[in-house]
Formats: sequence, C-alpha cells, structure tokens
Amino acid sequence: MGWWRSYAGDERFSSSTLTVSIGIFAVLWLLWVIKKQRKAAVPPLPPGPRGLPIVGYLPFIGTELHTKFEQLGGIYGPIYKIWLGNKLCIVISSPSLVKEVVRDQDAIFANRDATKAALAITSGGVDIVFSPNGPNWRMLRKMFVREMLSPANLDSTFALRREEVRNTIINVYEKIGAPIDLGELAFMTSMNAIMKLLWGSTLQGEEGAKLGDEFRHMFSDLMLLLGKPNVSDIFPTLASFDLQGIVREVKVISQSIERVLDYVIDKQIKSLAKAKEEGKPKAGQKDFLQVLLEIWEKDNGANLISMTQLKVVLLDIVVAASDTTTTMSEWVMARLMKHSETMRKVQEELTEIVGMDNLVEESHLPKLHYLDAVIKETLRLHPPIPFLIPRTPSESSIIGGYHVPKGSRIFVNVWAIQRNPKYWDNPLEFKPERFLNDGYGRFDYSGNNFKYFPFGSGRRICAGITLGDKTLKYILASILHSFEWKLPQGSEIDVSDTFGIITKKKNPTIAIPTPRLSKFELYT
Repeated sequence: MGWWRSYAGDERFSSSTLTVSIGIFAVLWLLWVIKKQRKAAVPPLPPGPRGLPIVGYLPFIGTELHTKFEQLGGIYGPIYKIWLGNKLCIVISSPSLVKEVVRDQDAIFANRDATKAALAITSGGVDIVFSPNGPNWRMLRKMFVREMLSPANLDSTFALRREEVRNTIINVYEKIGAPIDLGELAFMTSMNAIMKLLWGSTLQGEEGAKLGDEFRHMFSDLMLLLGKPNVSDIFPTLASFDLQGIVREVKVISQSIERVLDYVIDKQIKSLAKAKEEGKPKAGQKDFLQVLLEIWEKDNGANLISMTQLKVVLLDIVVAASDTTTTMSEWVMARLMKHSETMRKVQEELTEIVGMDNLVEESHLPKLHYLDAVIKETLRLHPPIPFLIPRTPSESSIIGGYHVPKGSRIFVNVWAIQRNPKYWDNPLEFKPERFLNDGYGRFDYSGNNFKYFPFGSGRRICAGITLGDKTLKYILASILHSFEWKLPQGSEIDVSDTFGIITKKKNPTIAIPTPRLSKFELYT
C-alpha cells in the first residue's frame, strides 16, 4: 500500500507539472500573438524620401528649407517625413491635418521642440514660448495676457505708443528727401514702444542710451543666430561639442542682454522702493515690469515666478513684438510700393477716415478696413514664422492615418497652406480685396480657420496677437498717412525672402519720404 501511494503521488505530481507547463506555454503564446497583432496594427510612418537616420537629408537644412519642403509636398502629399540628421521630422501642410494636431490632439502636441540656441537664450526654456505645456506655462501665459494685454491695459498705455510714433514722424520729417531704411525705421519705433510698455520708458540718459544701442545690436545678432541651422539640433549626440559655436555665441549675447535687463530691473526696484518709503505709489499707469516685480516680491517669488523667469518673459515680449512688427512693416511697405494702385487706395482711406489736417490716432484703426485687408494679405504671403515654432508629441500618436512617434519634430507648414491654390484663388497674386469679400472677409488671426493662421493655432497660439496687431497697424497707418514714399531713382522693389526663424526680406526696403499732410505743425 505504501508503494501504491508513492506511485499515485508521483503521477499526481507529473500531471500537475504538465498542466502548469501547458498553462505557461499558452500564456506565452497568447502574449506573443497579442504583441504581433499590436505590432501589425501600428500604422506606418508617413511617406518621404529615403534617408538613413544617421546621415539623414542634410541638403534640407538652410535658408531654402521652404523650397525643399514645397518640392517634397508635391511628391509625397500633405504629410511626409524627412530625416534631418538623426532627427525624425514630420511636415504637415493641409488644413484637415493641422486640425488633428492643434485641436483634436492639442494636448499631445502642445510641447515645443526647442533648439539648443533657443534653450540657451531662455535659460533652458522657462519662458512663455518654449516652456513645456503644464502649470508653469499656463501661469506665465495667463499672467501675461491678463496683466499686459487686457483691453483696459492696452487702452491705458496708448499714450506711450502714441509718443513713440510721433517721435518717428518727427525723425522722418527731418530726413525728408533722403533714403530711409524702412525696416530699421519700424524696428526703432516698435522697440521703443515696447520698452515704454514694459518698463515705462526707453533707455534714457548717457548710460541708458549706450545700453539701448548695445541692446539693439545684440538683438539683431541674436535673431541671425537663432535662425542658423545647428548640427547639434539634428545630431543630439554631438550637442555637448557645439561644433559651430552657435550656442556659445548665443550665451555671450544672453549675458549681455541680461546686463541690460539687470540695469532696467534694478532701476525699477529702486523707484518702487523710494515710492514705498515716501508712502505713495509710483505715479502713472503700472508698466508690465512693475506688475512682475510685485508678483516676484510676494514671498520672494515662491511658487509664482523666479527672477530668471521674469527676465526671459521680458525678453520673449521684446523679441516677439519688435521683430514681428519690424518684419511685417517692411513687407507691407514693399508690397505697397510695388503695387501703386493699392498704395493709392490705402492713402485715400486714410484721407477719408483721418483727414489731411490730423495725425492718426488708435481710435481710427478699427475703421481702416482696406489697410487691414492689406496687412492680412501680406501675412498670407509672408507669414512671420513659415513653419510656426516646431512642436513635439508627448506620446506617440496617429495623424492622417500615419504613425507619429513620440519626440519627433512637427513642422506645420502655414506658408504652403496659405499659398495653396486648393484653398486660395490666384494664391501668388497680391490681392487685398480678397479679404473684403464674403469668401475671405471673415478670416482673422484667431487660428480657428486652418486655411489662414499666420500666428498659429491651438493653445500655443501667439499670446501677443492683440498687441502686435495694434502696434503694426498704428505704425503703418501713421507713416503712410504722414508721408508719400517713393523708391530711389533707378531702384526696384524686390519681394524675395530669406528663411531663418523669421521670414525676412532678402534685401532691405529703401524709400524716400515727402510730406503729405496739410499742416507743418503736425511734423513738429
């Protein structure tokens, strides 16, 4: 009997072992089948030119990137991939696909794919433009929009913008008959207007004037560097070497810009401290820097905003507002001088709305419908950032039926969409009237129409649209109403562009002003 119990126990043991083995095998087989099915279910990457991730398509880096993208779009369609170095880039150029990115899956695609140079100038991306989507970014954007761009604040700071535009009119009048660089004119006007808005004054005094000149030159050099292709961005393994020295140069400029901002901030802190000691608030409308400093001083900025963030937010505003206004002012003036009939219509509208014995006021701007159409048409043909600021998905996704991996760089080609004959009649023709008819008249800068969104769309749309639109329109209306503009003898308008971080004119726009208004007193 003992022998039988031993045999039976062994048999039960063998049977149990066999059952467990079969169970494990079945589970492993099932997992293998599921994995295979899932792998088979993952859609393919978008089509595109062949290129090894290690070598990539380096010819597509440079100022003619938009031309290469246009060629590839004609071959592969509205969504395609290219390798820039070992960086997978996906280019999107149709309204329906843009909608999938900026609306249907906006939360997934809300992070920026910042370059090494951009991270260097923004202290690692702690600003509004490059900060990752999250509580910190939402706080910064909300603070900027609420404190600086509210209708009440914009209205209350009109006098600051007005003063700088009037100074520009006086300066131009003193150079009557002499050639003027319109890009430089717009830059000086917008830069001074923005500085007034940010910290209540331009950089005044001997030291302030010197710092102001340095700031303008540094700013110009910075924009050139930010637009340069950087090997470190497409070969991340080489990032620490900074082979081209771009990041090093940006850091040098960053330190100099910080010196200017330190001067301005220190001056503001002393002014606020003096007002507090005297028991009376600082006179006049609060500027944006004062608001930021008050927030920073609460518990020394704990859980709100650091001094580093404060500085890069100021830089964001200066860069975005002044460079976009400068670039678009030059483009609008170039287009108007190339199309004399359009120029005549703009000035006739100004004569009717403003009058020849008055200067332009901001209250006139909503009535200048034709000028508004001219600006919109210029933005259609020359969007400030042709591919917008690149995004990167926080998780793998599907766009247009194609697999878009986490971490890839997403280019939204607004330049191509706004020139596509599928969506625009005679798209390469400069025709402002299109924005006055029923078909296109409802287009605005809100980003809700994916055929026209020069300032982006979704939660990462440009935060300063309202300020930029006001400043641009006010500067243009003022110089167009106050002066006639003619090309120097023997010169022609060139509307070719060069692509960096901003779509700029390849050659500067030079014009000669003559007085247009009826009263001499308006120029003094």
